[in-house]
This record gives sequence, C-alpha cells and structure tokens, in this order.
Amino acid sequence: MLDWFHCSDRPENADAAIQALREAPGHSVFCYGAGAAGEPDIAPEIRRVRSQLPDDGMALGLRGPQVTTMDTTAADVALARELGLRVSVHAHRATGWPSGHRPIADMRDRGLLDERTTFVHGNGISDDQVAMMADAGCSVSISPDVELKMGFGWPETGRMLAVGIRPSLSIDDCPSAGGDMFATMRTAFAVQRGLDGALMARDFVEFATVDGARACGPDARTGSITVGKDADLILLDAENPSVFPVGDPVGTIVAAGHPSLVDSVFVAGRAVKRDGRLVGVDLPALRARLLESRERIATAAGIVVDGSWKPPTR
Repeated sequence: MLDWFHCSDRPENADAAIQALREAPGHSVFCYGAGAAGEPDIAPEIRRVRSQLPDDGMALGLRGPQVTTMDTTAADVALARELGLRVSVHAHRATGWPSGHRPIADMRDRGLLDERTTFVHGNGISDDQVAMMADAGCSVSISPDVELKMGFGWPETGRMLAVGIRPSLSIDDCPSAGGDMFATMRTAFAVQRGLDGALMARDFVEFATVDGARACGPDARTGSITVGKDADLILLDAENPSVFPVGDPVGTIVAAGHPSLVDSVFVAGRAVKRDGRLVGVDLPALRARLLESRERIATAAGIVVDGSWKPPTR
C-alpha cells in the first residue's frame, strides 16, 4: 500500500502518520507530499523523514506541474533522486492546467521522467505524452471511482495498456470513494469492458497485486505467490453465501469480491487476520480514540457532527 500523504502543516503530523503505518501490519510506502500546502523549501523536512524509513518505505509525492512551476518540479525530482526515492505525481486534464499546457512533455524535455515515476490518474493526457510516459518506463495508478465521480473522465486503463503501461489501482480519496479495493477492481473492470470489452478479470487481479507492487517498488519480494518472495497472502471464504458456489475464483474476486470475504491475511508469513478478525489489534480502543479525535477537530472547526454540515462551494 502506498499512502499518499499531503497537505501536512507540521512535522508532527507526518510523524504520526508514519507511526500509524508502522502499527498497521502490512507492507506500506509513506509517500510524503510535503509542501503541497505551499511551503517553498521541502528539502529539510524530506531529509528528516527519509532518515527514519527503510529504502523501500518512502516515496516523494511531487507537487508537480499542476500546482507549481517546472523549476520547482525539477528541484523536487532532483531531491528524490539524491535520496533514492520513487516519485508519485497527480496528473489529469480535467482540472489543473490550461488548454495547450503539456506537463508530461515538459518533464520529459528536462529529463524528469524515468522508471521510478508514477502518475496518478492520467485522464485526458494526449496520446503522444502517454507514449512519452511509456518510453521512460513510468507507471500509472488508476483511481476509477474518484475519476468518474469528480469528472476527470473515463479511467484510462485501456489507453495505458495500448502503449505497454500496466496500471496499478488506487482509491485516491477514501471519504469520497471508500477504501474497498475489491470495489475498485470491479469499477475499473466494468468501465473498461463497457468501453472496449478487451480485458479479462485476471488483468484486474494483476493490476491490484503484482502491478501495484511493481509501481511501488518492492515487486522483487511481494505482489505474487512466488518461491523466494514474502508470504503475503489473502485467503477468501469461498463458502460465503454471497459467492458460493465458486466456479471461477478469479472472476468471482473481480465481479463479486468484498471485504467481508477476507477470512485470513498473512504478511511475510505472519498471521495478522484469522477467522475474519484482526490479530493483536484493540479495535474498541481505536474506535474510542477516533471518536475523540473527531469531536476535538469538529469542535475546533465549529462543526456539529450530525450530517448537516456541507463543505463550502466556490
């Protein structure tokens, strides 16, 4: 899992997010979007956090050409390369740059694209720029539910595959789209089958597993069940009435999979969920802390948590 963490306004928030990932029993990458709120010099903070994390445990979330200048983007990429970090950057045509602006081409011309670059979304990017991404070995993460709900356009799964990019899948915004990766597979599958009917269920299981590991970096040790890799396994209940009887396991996962089917989870061979319950996690205590945090934030913001509050419109 890559955690795209941005809009942090103080180092303490980043430290708390890192601690949360450490306590969550799974492989994760902390993708730090420092400076997204406008800080001009992110290098000291990125160096501070980099010293705390393993080589494959951190990435740099670029502010990128949609929200900053190309000079700043070049400086951020140079910092990431110095520190050995992969980079992730949001890019889509629906919002964020004026007509005629070519951010991918500009990044290519300045040598800022390589196999350690992941673009999130990619909606509406011109064909020649998609080809530039493929030529540089870039990866792409498709967030189908958010892309459809927020009007970015049709998820670009097929266009990416046409140039040889195997996309990964992402949620992007859990409050808006939920955190269910089974539903993400299903949405991506349904949309692409509706557009061209060319892909099969197995493609989307690969997007969610080995292609996701490749985009994040640790595909040499996770993402597939292979001798020599970590024993990262998810066991699903095939006797659950919502899917029984299972004839085609792969097709069932994509067409009808849901979190309640997850019976057991192993991370590097260690059981972290058994019989549908997390192992070694005090959920009542976590729920209490969450409610306390929500009330504290709502009170500070002058919001009554009763469903009546709506975000301001522009």
